Amino acid sequence: MVGLALRIGRYPPALMLEPDATLLDVLVGMAEKSVRHCVLVSDAGTPLGMVSARDLVDFLGGRRYRSVVLERFGGDVYRALSETKALELSYQPAWIPESSPIEDVLAKFMELKMGVLLVLSSDGRVKGLISERHIANLLADYEMYVKVKEVMSTPLITLDPHETVAKALETMSSRRIRRLPLVSRGILSGITTIKDVLGFIGSEESLSRLRRGDWEQVYSTPLQSIAKSPVITVSANEDVGRALGIMKKHGIGCVVVEDSGLPVGILTERDIITKLPEVKGVELFFDAARNALYISRVSF
Repeated sequence: MVGLALRIGRYPPALMLEPDATLLDVLVGMAEKSVRHCVLVSDAGTPLGMVSARDLVDFLGGRRYRSVVLERFGGDVYRALSETKALELSYQPAWIPESSPIEDVLAKFMELKMGVLLVLSSDGRVKGLISERHIANLLADYEMYVKVKEVMSTPLITLDPHETVAKALETMSSRRIRRLPLVSRGILSGITTIKDVLGFIGSEESLSRLRRGDWEQVYSTPLQSIAKSPVITVSANEDVGRALGIMKKHGIGCVVVEDSGLPVGILTERDIITKLPEVKGVELFFDAARNALYISRVSF
């Protein structure tokens, strides 16, 4: 029987490339389609690996930047991107059968604490992709009786709006985060996301500069000039379900959490997957009659 899983996700995944694709192909694809995952598939359509936005950030400004871009390519970012095969950076993604009911999908997310699952057909071909965004949207707009401050991520990691793309790459890689609120003297002025950073580096103008060897101009660009995503705030005492509704309304993956007017934390889609199930008294309900999924606190 086909489960509710077919009603959420993206079918097929937005970005699928052949096994001989380079990291430049992946970067351009992610920038153009504004996505965070690239699936590498065989001629038969079976998955060979996946490259995430985090992998690219690590390559462009983290550990792999030092071991590959600097050591193997002498700091030539464009050459490193165009000559490194995507498979070299890929990992084996978790997956579920396309017949999986939604409760099994959610259980898999919470068990693995991963941000994405591939959906495979019975013969092993890639059919779709379900991300934590799809799960978060599914749980939005009803009261969970769990406050944002119970599951938000702290301390809040921020950068000054005048900090550079290079600093954002380094921070995102070392702290394993995808979003950096821009704060100056305690005032929140914006937010830079991993999509903003990769969208900027993967633009025609930036790639042209990298091709000419002018990587410093690209990497020294201030974050306030590339921040495209809206920054939305919620109170630390807001209900998680309502906060998810705000995220869904604005098409964003996080909200900055404020207490007494000051930014103190961040609530992300990943927090919902990894932390909500650990909150005391929270249980999962599947309403078969309504074909709907609920997570709520039933005891305190």
